[in-house]
Amino acid sequence: MKITRILSVIVSAVMLIPQTFSANAEGGNMVHLYEGEASAEAWTCPLTIPVPDTSIYAEGNTIAVKCDCDDPPYFVLSSNSGGEEWASLLPDGAGSDTYYYSYEAMTDAFGEDYSLLDYISIMAGNSPVTVYSIDMIMGEIPENPEDSGREHITRVVGYLPDWEYTAYGKLDFGALTHLNIAFVNPDTSGNLSCYIPDIEMKNIVNKAHSNDVKVFAALGGGGGCDGYLPLLDTPEEMADFNEKIMAYCEKFDLDGIDLDIELGSSNEVWNYYADWVSSLRVLCDERGYEMSTATAQWVAVKVSPDTFELFDFLNVMAYDNDGDESSHCDMDFTNECLKYFNVQKKVPKDKLVLGVPFYGRGYTADGKLDWNSYVPFAELIEIDKENYNRDLYGDVAYNGAVTMAEKCDIAENYGGIMIWELSQDAAGEYSLLALIKDKLSVAAAVTGDVNADGEFSIADAVMLEKWLLGNGELTDWQAGDLCKDSRIDVFDLCLMREKLIA
Repeated sequence: MKITRILSVIVSAVMLIPQTFSANAEGGNMVHLYEGEASAEAWTCPLTIPVPDTSIYAEGNTIAVKCDCDDPPYFVLSSNSGGEEWASLLPDGAGSDTYYYSYEAMTDAFGEDYSLLDYISIMAGNSPVTVYSIDMIMGEIPENPEDSGREHITRVVGYLPDWEYTAYGKLDFGALTHLNIAFVNPDTSGNLSCYIPDIEMKNIVNKAHSNDVKVFAALGGGGGCDGYLPLLDTPEEMADFNEKIMAYCEKFDLDGIDLDIELGSSNEVWNYYADWVSSLRVLCDERGYEMSTATAQWVAVKVSPDTFELFDFLNVMAYDNDGDESSHCDMDFTNECLKYFNVQKKVPKDKLVLGVPFYGRGYTADGKLDWNSYVPFAELIEIDKENYNRDLYGDVAYNGAVTMAEKCDIAENYGGIMIWELSQDAAGEYSLLALIKDKLSVAAAVTGDVNADGEFSIADAVMLEKWLLGNGELTDWQAGDLCKDSRIDVFDLCLMREKLIA
């Protein structure tokens, strides 16, 4: 659509809405620019409103658009006064039903002279939109009430490849919250298996559980997804396969599953994916299992926000970027990936786990990612200890300690960090996992430690007994859930006493 045509649509949709002021949830000021209900089809404008006071477009302030749509709408700034005739931008943050457009993003699009701003508009993107309100938040964005009661969890999720599973013998389980076994895949009948012998799998799970680390079966993986479609394309086959997934988890006392379906958007498996995830969610809830997914932008095209909402968390694969000519895993790509899932897929930040590589990839002379080049971080350290703090060695791009520390800082404001993969780490003082452990200060809760003093003792049993009798409080109730049924009762107290006697 030509700009002149868009402008004519905007002008014809002008609505004069007076500005009003109120306090936001954090106690600061909020300017109400619009409240009502305005709808539009894709690539049309539901409303345009004049800007009587440009002073509120100031550093630190944010436009919040509450709306209903499948794809984020564009926020448009326009001028008849000699400024930017037409400047549109997509949101750079999102809540469950609200999109946020920061001052910095608006300035990048429109320029710094807001005295020239005459109108703002909302324009539907790839899908219809219904706008309920537009507000200018003066200062910090208020917390989403739907998210405020949810505990923020900083996860450290490590993938252990079944072809290098012996690495668990030297693994610092205390640095992890989750261990994903990569990969557990089905045969043509849907029976699951991996290359780890049963006795070793049980040893891994026991060692993880003794460190309060949860163990997931990771299904799929790059090159491991071709056999899934025949197991999902009828309700009967899907139900049978799901029961086999549950049986596998029960056999090894696992804590959940991770779906790592790495197939292009044209693959037919995505026609059944939403139903599959929905049915697995029900089965996982019945058994107290968690459910995550490893995903990337190219994988997520056909996955709706409603489907992503069913997962406990998402492991975002922010690496292997073949669109960059110098690094497949730099900070820009990290921020792009996290923003995509937060804004486009409406996933809350605390459910987005940032994926980082423990390996590097090389580049060809013409700046193309060399998919045949794959160098574990441990090998880079063997070549030269100075590589610990670098991000580039020869033509091999990776994440050294400095960048990994920066990614940890980002991960603290999201749902944590994910590692592909653990066997590639260097040892001792050059370990990236040790750096992550130090930066994120992930300390697994001690089972039974309801008074949160760092150890399990008779004092915890006394506290739990008092709480059950209604005479006290629990400092950390989750540590007291020994039955793993998401509640605290007398059965947990009995198990606690058994453990203390043993």
